Amino acid sequence: NDFYDQPIAEATRKEVLRLCGLEGNVGEPKKRLLDFGAGGGRYMECFASVLAKENVAGVEVDDDQIARARAKGFCVAKLDASRASLPYADQAFEIVFSSNVIEHIPRELYLVYLQEIDRVLVPGGRFVVGTPNYPFKRFYDIKKGLKTGRFRYYFFDDPTHCNRLTCSQLEKDLKPYFKSIHLQPTYLLMERKLPFLKRPSVRHRLRYLGDKLVGVCIK
Repeated sequence: NDFYDQPIAEATRKEVLRLCGLEGNVGEPKKRLLDFGAGGGRYMECFASVLAKENVAGVEVDDDQIARARAKGFCVAKLDASRASLPYADQAFEIVFSSNVIEHIPRELYLVYLQEIDRVLVPGGRFVVGTPNYPFKRFYDIKKGLKTGRFRYYFFDDPTHCNRLTCSQLEKDLKPYFKSIHLQPTYLLMERKLPFLKRPSVRHRLRYLGDKLVGVCIK
């Protein structure tokens, strides 16, 4: 089966729902969620397990991925890759989710998209964002390459990452729009051997040292 048709692992599903404020098996069906960079709808399926399906929307630039998501019954709008605009009314969503997307958007468009995300979120709404943590991401890439032997894959950075964000830069970019910004690493070196590194307070302090970042931002 194609990667994009694979269901999300249960542990990942639970963590994503927790970050979005939808933890547990019973969410709030009336909440509206936008998947920014929805791909083939893998995460949309996760959200539709706790939200009303008609309240889960997505945006995407790739026609094949849009077709995949629409075939699953989701409403996904096509974005124009040359301009930053979301086709929704002001305060249309309680939650905007974006995983491994913003690093692919040219910085000038990304900054406008942050304004658009702010516009479509209700007051008190939540933006959940995940992105690689530069420059430390490259250290983890080399470590993975040495461990797996996939040198060409890991030693050369992804050329589609045109918006390489540091932790401090991401926080600075988000600050004008959100009253609360909490970033933490998805993985820290040695966390399996040093359990204290899994404490939320420790992870937040060490967020600059992680492989990737995940953030919960409250408007």
